[in-house]
Amino acid sequence: MVWAHKRMAVEEIGSVALLFGEQAASFDPSRQMLLVGVNEDWPMVRLWVCVPEADLLTPYYGFTLCTRADLPLAPTLVAGCPEQFGRVLQG
Repeated sequence: MVWAHKRMAVEEIGSVALLFGEQAASFDPSRQMLLVGVNEDWPMVRLWVCVPEADLLTPYYGFTLCTRADLPLAPTLVAGCPEQFGRVLQG
């Protein structure tokens, strides 16, 4: 799995979540993709997306590659499978 992140305004989350949902429906039958975030100074948030292949990151404009180790200790699930979120980030 490949991780990437971006700092953005809260009002941008919806478009990223829509893109994520479309990709997950098309490319993630095993439900491993995740979109997680943490609140920063209002109105900013930081989002991390996890996709199975780096090519799927192309439409995530401005996202930067990172590793799983770069994620914060307590992100919240924005989109994706809650069970996978629990396994990867809470287990």
